[in-house]
Amino acid sequence: MRNVIRIIWFDLKQELRPPVWILLEWVTFGVQLFMYGALISKLITIAALSNYQQFYAVGYIIMITFNIGSHTGRHFVEHAHEGRLPYLLSLPISRWKLFLSVMLEGSAELALLLVVPLSVTLLIIGNFTLLSIMSTILTLFCLGFGVSGIMLALSFIAFRSTDIYTAIVTALSTLIIRFSTVFYPLMFLPPSYATAATFSPLTYGSDLVRLILGFDPSLLVNPSIAIAVLTALTVSTLGISAFLLQRLVEGVKSA
Repeated sequence: MRNVIRIIWFDLKQELRPPVWILLEWVTFGVQLFMYGALISKLITIAALSNYQQFYAVGYIIMITFNIGSHTGRHFVEHAHEGRLPYLLSLPISRWKLFLSVMLEGSAELALLLVVPLSVTLLIIGNFTLLSIMSTILTLFCLGFGVSGIMLALSFIAFRSTDIYTAIVTALSTLIIRFSTVFYPLMFLPPSYATAATFSPLTYGSDLVRLILGFDPSLLVNPSIAIAVLTALTVSTLGISAFLLQRLVEGVKSA
């Protein structure tokens, strides 16, 4: 485990010296929530949704989780282009420990990035308990792991063609975000959009967090389905990624 911690710290200390990107993300969250969110909440009048700013705040938290999950999943591509992947593969550690280090590094980045936005969101919502806070954190980390697994599995495409990889990831990210309930309740989406939103993992992550924090259940997807989807997503994508790392990463070259 000591070797895993060393690899994690080796990467993290580069990104946290100085942690400008984290501070900028916090500032962006504040601007989005207290300016854009406050303004648009004055324009949206939904009887079951008394405060759209709170709804928007949770959606933005999900967006941050998705972005960090995507970044974590793309680490192998970045390492390959920087020439670090062959070095990591040459280290006297098992492949599962290397995979674990990537996941734990992503978890650390997600925790650092969410500490302020999540605290602010919980404060403006106000309706929370220790159980709801822990459940929210667990849901966000499950979603983050699931997104990381998707991007990590797709990252092996980049070893054949970075252009194809970039096109797929960009298109997939756009679809996952836009066709979801991150910023709009499912019941108010047009039928075609609502159907597409049921295939986005962000729909289930955002609606489950909102249910935990006390939003009207009539605006959200079934919580049992949301839990099942997030669990299946996390287990399946991480399993596939671990398999690819064990079987396909040896000898690969970045295109």
